[in-house]
Amino acid sequence: MKIKRIMTNAEFDAVSHLLKISEERIKAARAFLVNGETYQVIADRHGCTRQAVGGSVNAVWEVFENYKKAQSAAANANASLPDDWEEVTLVAPRYLIEKFKRAVFLVSQQSKK
Repeated sequence: MKIKRIMTNAEFDAVSHLLKISEERIKAARAFLVNGETYQVIADRHGCTRQAVGGSVNAVWEVFENYKKAQSAAANANASLPDDWEEVTLVAPRYLIEKFKRAVFLVSQQSKK
């Protein structure tokens, strides 16, 4: 069974900066993957062949597949942590992050005593 290649705008945007193809090819691939247009309609609009559109779609899809694998690996990274550990992501202004680091250091020093 052939897998239908469909991407959301957000998925396409997430990988678009990773692409090493021209802006014209990116637009052609988006028209197929996100907008659901046919190769022929896209080829006619861009003045190229259906095969060229297919090549653009394949190039984007390959990057997308690798992106999904990387996201999956990152999501599973916690699996290798010790049982009593937990991962935390902190997004804050720099001055608060520095305060957080100092506080964590002080707590860790106190727990060693």
